[in-house]
Amino acid sequence: MTIECTPLGNRIGAVVRGVSLKDVPDGETLDTLETLLEEWGALVFPDQEITPAEQVAFSRPFGPLEETARIDARLEGQPEIFVVGNTGKRIVSFAPADGSDDLEWHADHMHLKVPARASMLYCKETPSVGGETVFACMYSAYDALSPEEQAQAESLTALHSVSGLQKYLKTKGEKGAAEGEYASPQQLTVRWPLVRTHPLTGRKALYVGSKVTIGIEGWDEDRARAYLDDLLARATVPEFRYSHPWKPGDAVLWDNRRVLHAGTPFDGSLYRREMHRTTIREDQPIL
Repeated sequence: MTIECTPLGNRIGAVVRGVSLKDVPDGETLDTLETLLEEWGALVFPDQEITPAEQVAFSRPFGPLEETARIDARLEGQPEIFVVGNTGKRIVSFAPADGSDDLEWHADHMHLKVPARASMLYCKETPSVGGETVFACMYSAYDALSPEEQAQAESLTALHSVSGLQKYLKTKGEKGAAEGEYASPQQLTVRWPLVRTHPLTGRKALYVGSKVTIGIEGWDEDRARAYLDDLLARATVPEFRYSHPWKPGDAVLWDNRRVLHAGTPFDGSLYRREMHRTTIREDQPIL
């Protein structure tokens, strides 16, 4: 079957048809998906019915898979699956519970020594109201800066730590989201260039999160916070976004090298949300 790709907007996001996630991609199919992933940032595969093992098998050709450090969020029997949502004993939601639009923009694992190059989220169950995932194009965010602003950003090193995410989630009412049993220490601070170059194309993208990025190397806290807040506000304007309204059976594969994402709030007392994520480890230097 021919792979069909239909853009969802001018900047980011496309629907892909003609691909079954039951089939392990290889050869020309894998090459095509890699090209489309970089081109559109987030690929939507609708109407998929897959098992956790099939999701893992589909994800693995894109690179080595990373198990979440949070042990109680690993799917039983399939530890490569990170369960996101409010089902069972696992309360892992990266969206504010208070209904605010103060979203937690990030690229997966940017607070770790080895971040994620790509991620796939598969929808098992979703609220009828809220619970969307919003994606923002960091190519566009970088391109929109003036030459002087680009030069400044390229000279800076950003500091990232899970402590920023934990603080945010607790203040937003997600008391269980930042707690749990972890397989490795979670408080380290890592340093990445504020502007990174995509290894496939050489295009430049901002690499920064709204909460998990906690500072700028060599800057005091107030100056760094003001700069980062302004940068993220400009980087995530509506024209650079695609917001995905989930349906069970949807899968989205996104490129953490050039995309930020954030979850939108939903009422956990009324609705259940269960998403399965596979996380593909970065295999190239961040330059």
